[in-house]
Amino acid sequence: MAAGHKNASLEPFRDAAQSLKLYRRAELRSDAGDELIEKLYVDPLPNNHVLETMLRPHTTFLIGRKGTGKSTVFQRAQFELRKKHNVATCYVDIKSVYESSRVDAEALASTTKYDGVLSGPAIERLWLNRDFFLAIIASIREEIEKKIKGSSVWSRLIERSAYASIKELFAELDDLLSDAKDAQFESVVGAVAQARKASNSTTSSSMAEVGTAVGARALGAEASLDARVSSEFGTADFHEVEQTEVLLRVFDLRKMIKQLRSLLTECGVSSLYVFLDDFSELPEPAMRVVVDALLAPLNNWSDELIKFKIAAYPGRIYFGAIDPTKVDEINLDLYSLYGAADLVAMEDKAVDFTRRLVLRRLDYFGAADLGQYVDSVNDDFWRQLFHASMANPRTLGYLLYFGYEEALIYGRRIGAGTIRDVARKYFEDKIQASFDMNRFLSESFKERSSIFSLKDLLEEIVDKARALRRSDASVFRDLGSRAPTSHFHVDTQMEGLLSSLELNFFVTKYYIMSDRDGRKVAVYALNYGLCQQQNIEFGRPAGTREKRYRQYYVERVFDYTPLMSSYLRHHQEIVCPSCDTRHDLDMLAALKTFGMMCPTCKGGPCQVVNLSKKYENALRDVEESSLLPQVELGILHSLATESSPLTASDVAGELDCSYQLVGKRVKNLDERGLVNRDQYEGGKRVYVTTPLAEAIYFGGSGAADGPSLPAVIPAVGGPNKSVQTKDEDWDF
Repeated sequence: MAAGHKNASLEPFRDAAQSLKLYRRAELRSDAGDELIEKLYVDPLPNNHVLETMLRPHTTFLIGRKGTGKSTVFQRAQFELRKKHNVATCYVDIKSVYESSRVDAEALASTTKYDGVLSGPAIERLWLNRDFFLAIIASIREEIEKKIKGSSVWSRLIERSAYASIKELFAELDDLLSDAKDAQFESVVGAVAQARKASNSTTSSSMAEVGTAVGARALGAEASLDARVSSEFGTADFHEVEQTEVLLRVFDLRKMIKQLRSLLTECGVSSLYVFLDDFSELPEPAMRVVVDALLAPLNNWSDELIKFKIAAYPGRIYFGAIDPTKVDEINLDLYSLYGAADLVAMEDKAVDFTRRLVLRRLDYFGAADLGQYVDSVNDDFWRQLFHASMANPRTLGYLLYFGYEEALIYGRRIGAGTIRDVARKYFEDKIQASFDMNRFLSESFKERSSIFSLKDLLEEIVDKARALRRSDASVFRDLGSRAPTSHFHVDTQMEGLLSSLELNFFVTKYYIMSDRDGRKVAVYALNYGLCQQQNIEFGRPAGTREKRYRQYYVERVFDYTPLMSSYLRHHQEIVCPSCDTRHDLDMLAALKTFGMMCPTCKGGPCQVVNLSKKYENALRDVEESSLLPQVELGILHSLATESSPLTASDVAGELDCSYQLVGKRVKNLDERGLVNRDQYEGGKRVYVTTPLAEAIYFGGSGAADGPSLPAVIPAVGGPNKSVQTKDEDWDF
């Protein structure tokens, strides 16, 4: 590309990359507001198999990491379903609904009705779950009303029905919601509170009797004590079940389903598809209550009326009373989509999806001639782009956008070196930096230490990958260049230990194979950008001897199972919260047999704790006043790693949440002096971080006064602030 190339011709490429980078529902619209989903959608599988599965009249869990296109699949499915007059659909951003249902602190403090019976946290959870529940049902109601108002067919049906207007049509359902919100809620909670008070009195009496019997060493008393201890293990579960029962009594779901069915029947609708996005973003207790008190009853009692489509993260799914054998599951991550045949076929399918996705997007925005922007559009280019993105649409968008910033605007085409550079930039700016922000997470020290223990594990994995480059193992001897050491394998029983690293894109599950000893192992790939940062060759040997190396990833030198076992021994411990006794990890199996009861104090339950000894001091140095919730940390990170101010919609696109939630949380950050929201561009409010935020969270000029991390962790910065490293220096 000539240096004098007109910038105007770059706009189609930039717009295509931007639309992928913010791979979220609101972005797939034209400037005029028209939906583009039908023109832009690319199914990960042939014959639109993912879409066709989503359209089946079954409850479906759509599983995948961030950026895999779950929201886009939802939008495409809704677009298709809206064409059917006998089907209604609604979309609920469940994370945003949850955040908007937070209990007002002043209202909670003024509540004395249940003092001495229900604790403050118990009342807060109950109120939160009530408001959350109401918000979900209200969202469904609003979506149905929009459908009716926007459909001339439905409007004519209403005119011929027994209802005089849409308002009258919804009146009975509104009455049900109103009752649940006010009198019925207070009545049921009061009854539960009194029941608990009576139960507590009985329990206290029983405990006194048990204590006397234990003092006399009575065998029966010891059995009673064991029963008491076992019941205490389930305290958290008991409270969740109790709240579920309260909500089920408050919200007469069977009556509500009957009313909803009657309402939809009047409009000629036989099926309601409810799309729940960001389900795994809920805290686990809220997730359990939502499933047990709402999703499972509506799914199981509605007699085929309601079908849920639920977007979730791998390993963050709770089914409750929903029968997993009667729901569809679609996993959008690499191995689950393409790993059924052999390794080479998996890679070819993923490369093909990468190609189809990019070309479709470029073609729509008018950049179909990719040769204008890329040095060599060949198989090697597409394979490298797949390696750098692992076929994740959002990652692809960032790589292309960074390529636009790093090469195209300077009159250079994107080449192999550009992709390596932007992959490293994406890793450092978006993945590594975001993870490092967790030191400021508003959680206990134990929780933050547990998160940073994953950093320890990753460092050990990367250290070994770097060390293998100098290995004299026979598999490396015939290689004419530095050996690729980006992939490793572990016993499949160890996969759970890597799940959080995978969820955060440090590693990706690549394949399941049999190793040289015939043992089933899971093959993982380190992040491509991380490999560029640490000078690790990616992939396996290619060229004329490629077939010889099809089993390369399961060579014995890449068996990291011993490393994982060593990590467990050194970074995990079993702690009794009752007596603070530490138990050897070898006792875990025995403790599980007895419900994690502590053998020292007979209390518990004992907990497995991950601790980061390496970063303990750095975590303790963080001022408590600097700790923030995850959403607010994400907002600061998004603003700090972009070269220009962002709108609420821009930030929401990166964080997978609603712009309303971003606006609400930015107000909090503004009040703390961390974000400036007094600027406007094109009539829209935009946000930037303040010098105070830069100093505390991003190693700015005033960082000496705020918390800091050891030198091994690079300071988080904006674009082009990546840390340069020597080949032998670990700087992660």
